[in-house]
Amino acid sequence: MTAHPEIERYKSDYIAVASNAKICVDVIAISNQRYIDRAPLYVQEAIFNCYITSQPFSQTDALAKLILKTHGKNEGIELDMVTLARDQKEFKSALFWSARFIQDFPNNISAWELRAGTLQDVGDRYAALQIYEDVNRLKPKNPNTQQQIIQVLLDMGISHLALDLIDNNGWNATKNQKLRAMHDAGAVDLRWSAADSAVAPNRFNSVDAGIKMLNDAMAYAKSINAPKDQLLAIQYDFVVAYTRRKQWDKALGLYDQLQSEGNTVPNYVQSAAATCYSAKHEYAKAEAILQKLYVQSPKDLDILEALYYSQVDQDKFPEAKVTLDNLTAQLKVRPKYLPKRNFDYTSAVIEAASFEAYQEKYEEANKKIAPLLSEIPSNADLLKTAGSIKGSEGMYQASADYYAIAAKQDPEDVEAKVGYANARMSQGDIATFVATVNDLKPGYSDLTAVKNASDRLDVFNEGYVTGNFVLGNGDYGSQKNNNRTSDLRVYSAPISENFRGFARYRDLNSGPAIPVTDQGVGGGIQYTGINQEAEVEVGSAGYARLEGTQTLNDNWSVGASYERNAFYLFPGSLYATYGGNVAGLDLKWKDGDTRTAAVGYRYWALPSNNRQQIFGTANQRLLTEYNYKLDVSGWIGNQQNTNSNVSYFSPINQTEYSGTLNLRILQWRDIATKKYDFWHRVFGSYGLVTQAAYSTLPMNNYGYGQDFNIGDRRTLSWGVGKTSFPFNGAKSSYITGYLNFESRF
Repeated sequence: MTAHPEIERYKSDYIAVASNAKICVDVIAISNQRYIDRAPLYVQEAIFNCYITSQPFSQTDALAKLILKTHGKNEGIELDMVTLARDQKEFKSALFWSARFIQDFPNNISAWELRAGTLQDVGDRYAALQIYEDVNRLKPKNPNTQQQIIQVLLDMGISHLALDLIDNNGWNATKNQKLRAMHDAGAVDLRWSAADSAVAPNRFNSVDAGIKMLNDAMAYAKSINAPKDQLLAIQYDFVVAYTRRKQWDKALGLYDQLQSEGNTVPNYVQSAAATCYSAKHEYAKAEAILQKLYVQSPKDLDILEALYYSQVDQDKFPEAKVTLDNLTAQLKVRPKYLPKRNFDYTSAVIEAASFEAYQEKYEEANKKIAPLLSEIPSNADLLKTAGSIKGSEGMYQASADYYAIAAKQDPEDVEAKVGYANARMSQGDIATFVATVNDLKPGYSDLTAVKNASDRLDVFNEGYVTGNFVLGNGDYGSQKNNNRTSDLRVYSAPISENFRGFARYRDLNSGPAIPVTDQGVGGGIQYTGINQEAEVEVGSAGYARLEGTQTLNDNWSVGASYERNAFYLFPGSLYATYGGNVAGLDLKWKDGDTRTAAVGYRYWALPSNNRQQIFGTANQRLLTEYNYKLDVSGWIGNQQNTNSNVSYFSPINQTEYSGTLNLRILQWRDIATKKYDFWHRVFGSYGLVTQAAYSTLPMNNYGYGQDFNIGDRRTLSWGVGKTSFPFNGAKSSYITGYLNFESRF
């Protein structure tokens, strides 16, 4: 070549020999573009072979296209270009060359395999799988094809099928592929276990299958001496599996072991550990983990969601509100094209409404879900949330309606069934509630809604005792007068779904200024029906009592009562009497639990006097926060007597106008169960009293009390107050105290 540069054949042959000898530096040096364009095919192929190993991909790609444009299809070059493009991750070119390779050589198995591999590279695994299946039909025993199909199935998440082909069909797979198939199959079982627990029967079956598969994967990994990272990956999934199976201690034990060994535990495993701590009511430990994860990933929606729940568990409502607002804002702007999350924007709004309802801010809760209810009125979660809020407000008919719609949409929705049954129970439909709970309890005893309903049924089936005690002290003329009343009732367990029996003891002691002493025992029947409640009682000394309430709808109810041969300490006063008959009628209105009103009438036929009273009252919640509530109420009442010359004196005509502020402050609540709390109550009233023949004078009343909720079965409240009230046109004052309790047994 050097001696005879005029003979171009020598140069061409040298390039071919040098390329074959891998002396590509010389080949590239003596090959300019002008020469390449007119070189014969065997020279172009030689230059191409050197370009593959030494030149940028774009130049190699251009040379390959030049050769094919000049000389037509070329099996070797096309195969090499597909391989080169895949190796250098030039996926667009890989797709071009793999498609051309098949087009030019449709009977070449390698062309189809390379096309499938390229499709797999770019994530089009389904198309790759179809090609591999075609190749497998042509070469059914080819181990490479079987391995490729196994790999595609694993990459597509179809691990159970991959494992079945390996174990049951004897397909060829690498050790790593088999281990991955076993491990992934266990993880898939865990994902299946996260399906809607309200409708999936045998909810723990998938978790159990996942744990078994993970155990098999761990045993196999150890048998093939798998690397430590693969063993750790299986152990991490064990933490998640034990968490899903509600084996909190087992999950935390493995989590602590992994940490103590110095491993960097992934975030999803730390989140599972936080779930375990929350389930064990160790909320501070859960929040510590989640706060650390939040600092690392402040926009991770799963961490935000878990952190919100952790803060609510600890009653950290200001912090929880900030977290929830952050989560809701991110979900609202989340692009529609992304896969739908389990906790999407609708779920966040539902949670925000439930968050307000938990703090008894029902108006705020209703405002949050109202727009979504109009946009997606058939959303089951929205309907159930609306039903729950209405039930908490005491609007049981509306609650039942929402739950009924949700239940009709999905007859297998356990939460909708239980919600409807609870709402009907609150209306007095005991039969529906009992039948629903007894039907669901065997298969869904671990579901929170069923668990709570079962507990409510247990409470219903128990007897209970109530006690109401009042003490008073004040001046009557120049004398002190003390009084006391007791009312103790013991109710039996249900005689039937609608009836209970009860026994009652009452007494009244007053003196020395107004000496009255009386007592009585009695018993009767309590009736509960749909929107109806009533009690009938007979007792000693000719005593009889009949009272009942008829609920008209969520807003209105009417009540009536009658007592014969009763004795009374008039509410808020020193004055007592006995031997009278009294009848009453009242009409009540409510709008949730924040606005109430009532009007009523009472008539006493007393010894030497007939007394009647008509009154109206209204109450409005002014402020509602988790730890305090402020109410204002107004009262107007008029009473008339036929005889004022008796020991329980009141003027012939008296009218009272008054207003009251009542503040409740939360002292303590048990975070673990949310069923034990302790409230302080401070109240104060001011008003005017007009008495016949006397000037209008002010009245006031103020006091302090405490309320205790002790689990689901016991309540206790007490209070003491001082009242200043005009008496015969002159100011007088007295102190009263009370103690009320209810306890199941």
